[in-house]
Amino acid sequence: MAKKYLRFAMRLKELREEAGVSMLELARAIGVSDAAVCKWENGLAEPKIGYIVELAEYFDCPIDYLIGVDGDGGAPSGAIKIMDAGGKPVKPVTGSKSVVLTVDELEIVDSYKKLSPDMRGVLKETLKTWKGMNGKPVKDKK
Repeated sequence: MAKKYLRFAMRLKELREEAGVSMLELARAIGVSDAAVCKWENGLAEPKIGYIVELAEYFDCPIDYLIGVDGDGGAPSGAIKIMDAGGKPVKPVTGSKSVVLTVDELEIVDSYKKLSPDMRGVLKETLKTWKGMNGKPVKDKK
């Protein structure tokens, strides 16, 4: 495997598996053969820039991350992995894309994680009330 393609190959495979799509499904989505995707994942070939753009759009990730020039080797900034109550990753719905959050949204998530379970419950109920308002007061059902 060519060393310069290794990081791209690993990231492509990781993103595809996290999305729960087969090589064939990914290939059809971006208009290439499954053999091309297989070669990319094994570092045997490099996609043309147009396909790199399509892959980044498909997985909703920065091109820099996909091609391995982000410098940290980690997930894209703001990428969220969904975990169950036991801390195990939850497999995304087939065809779903990565979730990327803004800095403000990341701060909100971080603040939420610091709350006690009781306060999390209060916040969830408050958000449900606001969501139900749609800009209008929620009528009391008494």
